Order: sequence, then C-alpha cells, then structure tokens
Amino acid sequence: MESTLLKEPMTAEVLPTQQRNKVTVVPIEAMQEVEHLTDEVVKVEDEMEEIRSQHEHEPGPAFRLEIESNIGMLIFDVPNEKVNILSTPVMHELDRCLDEIKGHADLKALVFLSGKEGNFIAGARIEEIENITGPKDGAEKAGLGQGVFSKIAALPFPVIAVINGACVGGGLELALACHFRLAHDSEKTRLGLPEVRLGIIPGFGGTQRLPRLIGIQRALDFILTGKLVDATRAYKAGVVDRVIPKEFPHRRLRQIGLNFAQEIQNPEARRKIELRRNRANPQTLLFEKNLLGRKVLFDQARRRTLAETKGHYPAPELALEAVEKGFSKELAEGLKIEANLLGKAIVTNVSKNLVKVFYLTEIVKKDPGVENYAGPIHEFHKIGVLGAGIMGGGIAQLMAHNDLPARMKDVNLAAVAKGMEAAAKVFGEAVKKRRMKPKEMQNKMALISGATDYSGFKNADLVIEAIVEIIDVKKKVFAEIDAIVPSHCILASNTSSLPITEMAKATQRPGKFAGLHFFNPVHRMPLVEVIRGESTSDETIASLVAFAKKIGKTPIVVKDSPGFLVNRILGAYMAEAGRMLKEGATIEQIDEALLKFGMPMGPINLFDEVGLDVAAKVSHILENAFGSRMAGEGMMNKIVETGRLGKKNGKGFYIYEGKDKKIDPAIYGLIGKAGKFEGTAAEIQDRCVLPMINEAAMCLAEGIVRRPEDVDIGMIFGSGFPPFLGGLLRYADARGIDNIAGKLETLAGKYGERFKPAERLMEMKRAGKKFYA
Repeated sequence: MESTLLKEPMTAEVLPTQQRNKVTVVPIEAMQEVEHLTDEVVKVEDEMEEIRSQHEHEPGPAFRLEIESNIGMLIFDVPNEKVNILSTPVMHELDRCLDEIKGHADLKALVFLSGKEGNFIAGARIEEIENITGPKDGAEKAGLGQGVFSKIAALPFPVIAVINGACVGGGLELALACHFRLAHDSEKTRLGLPEVRLGIIPGFGGTQRLPRLIGIQRALDFILTGKLVDATRAYKAGVVDRVIPKEFPHRRLRQIGLNFAQEIQNPEARRKIELRRNRANPQTLLFEKNLLGRKVLFDQARRRTLAETKGHYPAPELALEAVEKGFSKELAEGLKIEANLLGKAIVTNVSKNLVKVFYLTEIVKKDPGVENYAGPIHEFHKIGVLGAGIMGGGIAQLMAHNDLPARMKDVNLAAVAKGMEAAAKVFGEAVKKRRMKPKEMQNKMALISGATDYSGFKNADLVIEAIVEIIDVKKKVFAEIDAIVPSHCILASNTSSLPITEMAKATQRPGKFAGLHFFNPVHRMPLVEVIRGESTSDETIASLVAFAKKIGKTPIVVKDSPGFLVNRILGAYMAEAGRMLKEGATIEQIDEALLKFGMPMGPINLFDEVGLDVAAKVSHILENAFGSRMAGEGMMNKIVETGRLGKKNGKGFYIYEGKDKKIDPAIYGLIGKAGKFEGTAAEIQDRCVLPMINEAAMCLAEGIVRRPEDVDIGMIFGSGFPPFLGGLLRYADARGIDNIAGKLETLAGKYGERFKPAERLMEMKRAGKKFYA
C-alpha cells in the first residue's frame, strides 16, 4: 500500500496517516472507577454501540504529520472526541505512523502535540482494561504498548512531547518514551501515573523509564501513590525539561515546540538539559547508586506501602516489584518484567472492583440529580455561611478555594475568628506542602469575610447554614435570613440528620430550600448529600448538584429522612459495635476486625472522630425514627457526661496526645460490660457490615435514593467503605444475596429482631436477583 505520510519535506502541509476505523471512546479522568449496570446506563451503552456501528467504516485518522523546516509535527487528535485515549485502534495507527516516520531521513526532530486544547492524552481505554480476564492477555497487551513506545524512543532524531492538559497513565508513559518533555503551565495540565487507583500498574514502560529518568525514590512517589502534579512540580521532580508559561495560549504551543526542536540541535543546549536531569543529591548517591542502598530503599518502601494498603491492594506491591526487579537490568528485560506483573494485577478482583468504582464516578458526573431534567441551572457567585465553627469554617474555605467569596456570620467575633483560623489552617497546610504559594493563600483568604450580623448577605445567591444541631435554633435563624436575602437565593442546611422539610417551613421559599450535607473534614471528604425536602423544586436540586460538582465534590441526591443515607446506614453499623462493647468485646477486637475487613478505621475509633456528643445526638434521632435496631442503649450519654467528647478534646474511647492515641482502660468502667465476649473477628465483621446492607436495602425500598449506585457512591466517599470491594452493594452481590439473607436470619435468631432481613432482601433472594442487574 502506498504511504500516506509525506515523502518530501513541505512547509506546514497536512496529510493524514493511514486511515483507521472510527472508534467511539468514553473519556477518562483517570482518578477512581465504578460500574454502571442500571437500565439508564445500559441504554446509554446501547446508544454508544449504535454510534460505533454507524461509523464503523468511516475514515477517522487520529494522527496527522506536518513537516516544517525539517521538523516533524505529529498531532494527536482523535476525531469527534473530547479527549485523546490510547485505545487499541489508536495504538495500531501510531505504530504504523512511527514505521513511516522512521523512514524520513531528512527529519531533524519530531514534536508530539495534542490537537485538543486542555488535553494531551488521558490514558488507556478503561473498557479494554475491564475486559482483560487472563494474565497472559494482560501481559501481551502491555507488551504491544511497550513495543510502540519503544519505537518512539528508538527514533534516530530527538522526539519532544509538548504537553498541555491531562497527561496521565499511558499518556505520561508515551511522553517518557520521548527524549524531551515540555509542559504548559495551565490549570488543566496534570501529569502522573494513576494506574494503582485502578488496581493495576503502569504497563507501557512507566515503572522502568520513570525511575531511570528521575531516580527511584522520586519515581516511587508517583508510581505507588498515583498522584497527579502540575507542570511546575513535574519540572522540579525532573519529569519535564521546561515549563511553558501559562500566558502562552494553546495555539502557540506548536511554535514553541518547533523552536525547542531547533534549539536542541545545538549539542551544548542538549547537554545543559541532561545535566539538570542528572544532578545528584546525597540520598541518590547513598541509596540508589549501590545494591545495598537500593535494598534498604525498597525495604522501606515496601513497609510503608503495606502500612498504607494493609494488604488489601496488590497493585502498589506489584508496581514496587516491577521497579525493584527491573531497575538493575537492561530496559528491554525490565519491560518484560513490568508486562508480566501488569498481567497479574489486571485480572484481580480488586482491579475489577476499582474499575467499577471509576464507572460510578462517571455516572455522577453525568447525572443532573433529577431524572430527565432539562430546566435552568442557577449559578452561585456569592455565598453566605451561617456559623463559623469547624464545618462553617471548612465550607468557607472550600468556597474561597474555588474563588467564590464567602461571608460568614456567627454570634460573636471570637467565633468568627475561629472560622477564619480554620480556613487559614487548611490553606496553610497546602502552602507547607508546596501545593500553593503564600501569595495565593493571601488572595484566597481575602475572599472570606465575617460578621456578627447579616450585613453582606443581602446579595447572596446561596446561603449554607452550619450552626448548632438544634432544630428550633435553626428554624429561627432561617426565618431571619429568609427576610434578608434576595428572592432568587437558595437556602441550604448542612445538618447531618435533622428534617429539611420542617426547617423549610420557617421560610417563605420552601421550593428553594434543601439540605447540602458536607462531611468533615470538608476539604478532604468528597461526598455531598443534596437533600430533597417535600417542597424542594427540581430546579433547586439540579442547581445544587451542578454547584457541588463545580466545587469539586461528588453529590448524591437523597430524600429527606432521619439520618439521610450515609448516617442512617452508618448508624446501624456503629450501634452494633456499641452493643458488642457492652457484651464484653474489647475496643481492640472490634476496631481491628473492621480494619482487617478494609474499613479506614474501626467503628469505636470513628465514634471519637465524629465526636461522642454528636454521635449521641444522632443516635437519639435514629433510634426515635427506626427503633431498636439503632438503639445506643444509653452508653454514649453516660460517657459524654464525664466530659469525654472524643478526639476534639483529647479524650474519648482513646486518649489523644499529639498525633498519638491509645485506648483508655478507664473507659470500660463507663461501658458496663455484661460478660465475656466470645465472638470471632468474622462474626464481628458480619454483625457490623450486614446491618449496613440490610439498611441500604430498606433505603432503596423507601426511595431514599434512586438506585444502588447512589448507595455505593455514598458509602465509599462518605464513610470510606473499602473501594477494593466495589461498594457496599457490590460486596453484597459478590458475596451472594442468599448468603447475606441467610446470615442475617441466623443472627436474628441469636441476637434479636434487629437483624431480621429487609423485605427487599427477601424478595431478591426469592427471585434470584442482585442489587445490580
């Protein structure tokens, strides 16, 4: 077949590469993953398949070569897609391109560019990762990708990657195969290897090329954490060779790449760049340049990794193994090691579950919060915050972080000052970690103001209440603010359990009243529950959902009901942990059993984190609403009366001294243990986890949320339910509804009616159904 690439050097003339079938791909943001199997998503997938078949034979090259002054410009631009994805057809096309480009003896350099503004390459196609079921297939897939990228590295002239926007996973691995890398200092530019977040390892050369480029320790910081960095931090780490100032628009990147390609024709210019990369530091000389030092380094990394993953996530350990075994060998041999270990990782249940979690997050991104909503979405530019405590200060900080002015109001200036301090502390941590410059912190803090009256609220677009959890006090405050803010303003309560519908009655705008429940700490917890009261309008819900996404949160819409979703399900979990304490179980037994299950902390530790006074109040609300299955049996009140509030005052079930904590033996005297506990770790896990599944089934039956995906999103991002299990209801499906219902029946016979399986669960058991179709 005659080549479609340029045979003669021409100036800025465009010719396509080999034609390929158009493939519709799903964009990836390379962070977290989850599966969608509801009717809505199946319908979307059917539509996507129809589009694929319609365009199956249409031309659609992803690459085009332009040559200017003997410099090749290879532009990657997958047609009709928002982002560039390294799907199998794209990789085959790139392979053909490189074969033909290699034949251009007149080329002095090749510049790799993206044709999409704000996106370089967003990694591999997730569906292809999901569909690999055998280790051999995974290794072969990795080997094919490695082969293509090795052709880039083997080209007989310099190859430069000009990065603008997301450059993650396979995108960064392609850039690492290039000889030089420039990165645009734009807000959208992020570089990293987030594969471990999908339960896999970098498989196109990342575990081999990155350590050879920037050193083992720095490379492991990328590979084992999956973190993403901006252009400046990538430059400091040695990943990129030059940062393109943000003032330069996307259209100028081509010329900048061309100029750089011409610049490095000078051997001295190239030598300076390589010297900067190779600058040694004492740690590098001590650890990385000798066998014994590397052994110490890898042993330390392994211990830290196990401490983080607790053995639940195999990918970081396999990635570490790939680096350790491959670093001292020739690159080609190291790549084979990487491919084989990728094959092991990609077929694990953990990887499949993390892919499902990714799909869950994609569903949320596309969900307006209201079925088939096509109405207006209101934007919020000025935010009022009622209450300047831990939550109020955290909410104000979040607004300022997103460049939104926030006006706090509290009863006195000392309280307002505490809210300002809480916001400053969060920004200060970012400065300390060099994620923000001091000047940026000053500018962000300038967006937060405070007062003891309602001055500054008359132009608010959204007011978020975060005051004391006493409904009469909240209603009084809402009645006051309702008379001050403009008619378009939406009022929202950050309550964790009090009724939204009741609070709305204190205002003249029940349709513009909703819950907006952030989780503590606000800047870290991704979930926001958007609570629909009886009179809340679709417009209000859709606007708050869009706003939550805009400020970087993951929203789920929840019906107004005691405890909403997450606290209600957690209530059953924590109530049972409290009962086991009274039965004679130790704090260690309970917390260690649930840590082993995969929870981020044990339920007794969680009591301290939440605050024992808060836990007591929520427990009363839930018990009044749902009866004995949520009963705290008075234990928490007795403990709170002694002045123990948990971590916030240094004393609860644990004693806190700085960053250290230890169980306080005196706490057992306040619990009133009934005897000797003889349950196993597995029984402790079942007694805590199965009631959560049971409660979730009731929530679905009552319409508290619309679908199983909302439950799993809520529990993963609101309570830390183990992502490697795919979510609470994914775990239930995997374990088997028969097993869950049968175990609950056994526990009910032994411990009482609170374990009686929900009717929804029994219906599913009889019909042989699962939560996910």
